[in-house]
Amino acid sequence: MNKLKNCPECGKLYLEVGQHMCPACYDIELEQEKIVHDYVRDHDKCSIREITEATGVKEKVVLRMIKSGRVVSKNISYPCENCGADIFIGKLCEKCSKELNKQVEKLNASKKRTQPIDRSHTMYNAGKEF
Repeated sequence: MNKLKNCPECGKLYLEVGQHMCPACYDIELEQEKIVHDYVRDHDKCSIREITEATGVKEKVVLRMIKSGRVVSKNISYPCENCGADIFIGKLCEKCSKELNKQVEKLNASKKRTQPIDRSHTMYNAGKEF
């Protein structure tokens, strides 16, 4: 369902139809996307910082393009959302991803130890499994 929203770029009211910004700002971003795409094609191994300096496109716009898949290159590095280390895929670097998995495993292990299953208030099903 379409909603009336304020554009995150310019602040104007617009009818949300899936672009997440007003039509004028979306047109500007499409032009910027072509500039970024051309730069990335010519400079295979570059960082987001290099792209923003060379093209003049804001870093948040370049990040949005990369994360949405509109600019594709397996050689563009961007910061890990946790520690800021340069990564090429996903949202977290390998170190942060491993640390997150360890924390999840630790949490799951502690839950299993501390929560015995109380079946005293459950319905008797005459041995049938569902």
